Amino acid sequence: MKIAVVGAGPAGSFCAYHLAKAGADVTLIDQFPAAWEKPCGGGVPPKVRERFAEIDSYDGPRRPVAVGNFVSPDGQAVRLVSGRPMWVVARRDFDGYLRRLALGAGAKFVRGRVRRVAREGAAFRLAVGEGLQCDYLIGADGAKSVVRRDLFGPIPRHLLTSTVGYFLRAAATDATSWFLPRPGYIWAYPRPDHLCLGGGSADTALDIWGQVDEIRQRHFAADPILKKWAAPIPFIREPDFYDGPTAGEGAAVIGDAAGHVDALTGEGILYALWDGKLLAEALLAGRPGDYDQRWRAEFGRELGKATKLSRWFYDPPTIRRVFGVATRSETMRRFLMAIMTDQPSYLQTGNLFLRQLPAIGWEVLRSLW
Repeated sequence: MKIAVVGAGPAGSFCAYHLAKAGADVTLIDQFPAAWEKPCGGGVPPKVRERFAEIDSYDGPRRPVAVGNFVSPDGQAVRLVSGRPMWVVARRDFDGYLRRLALGAGAKFVRGRVRRVAREGAAFRLAVGEGLQCDYLIGADGAKSVVRRDLFGPIPRHLLTSTVGYFLRAAATDATSWFLPRPGYIWAYPRPDHLCLGGGSADTALDIWGQVDEIRQRHFAADPILKKWAAPIPFIREPDFYDGPTAGEGAAVIGDAAGHVDALTGEGILYALWDGKLLAEALLAGRPGDYDQRWRAEFGRELGKATKLSRWFYDPPTIRRVFGVATRSETMRRFLMAIMTDQPSYLQTGNLFLRQLPAIGWEVLRSLW
């Protein structure tokens, strides 16, 4: 069976790696001949490294970040410290590492942009270069996936959002996030040799470029701009979106193409890798339909919970109340940092919060005396 993977980001490369390592005939297709600097914060949480040995073995440049500064819409600032630092990576390095894993395991590479996909009997014909045919097709080609569009239907426009920003020649050691007066936030992540400043919002009436530029002028005006960027990402705010199919006869979508991005934190790398490995395992077992079942069983409820939490958390009055408590309670700050670094499951956060509520209440009261 000839397998084609469209998109050589984390989802596509990791899937191709596991398939090729087991001896499958797999071709990785991407319009870029080498990994490039993608519009992304570049955070790799501890949970990712703990779940995938190949990521824990990543030997490329990365910056460990243990401190996160968070600023509410009215200027309240909270400093959160984690005992489990996340890595911040440049995507050209991280994605390049994953692509090398796939090619080193035996995957073939074709450079080209897939413009459309058509069925030819039990196979697929891809409009890329002079044309390419495969028996099984994997779409790992991002939020506006051509594979998804042609075979499953696109992610609805209202469930996508634009992220915009700059790569800056700036020095920083901490990550900082500024929450906006309308649902959304701006982040500054220090990478090994530059800083990624970006922002996103689900509110189309918000001038997100204006908000990002205001932060840049206020905090990074003297730092040279290396590149200006913009990109769409899934921002799923309707849990029933996840009831739709991600696999069908001879094809599947993974990562951003499947809409598998945490709506609360924006984390997508974890689910891209998870998808890629799950689909590879299903194909190698001769049961490709298992992929659609396994991701739902393993993290589908988590993604659904994140959509509900994001609607609550990104409400500006809620953010102000949360920050008001966090400025007065160390327990609350530890709870928030645990969520940001993906320690507890969202399905467990309610019970965890209730257990810590007495300590939080006592610390807030004591701060007022």
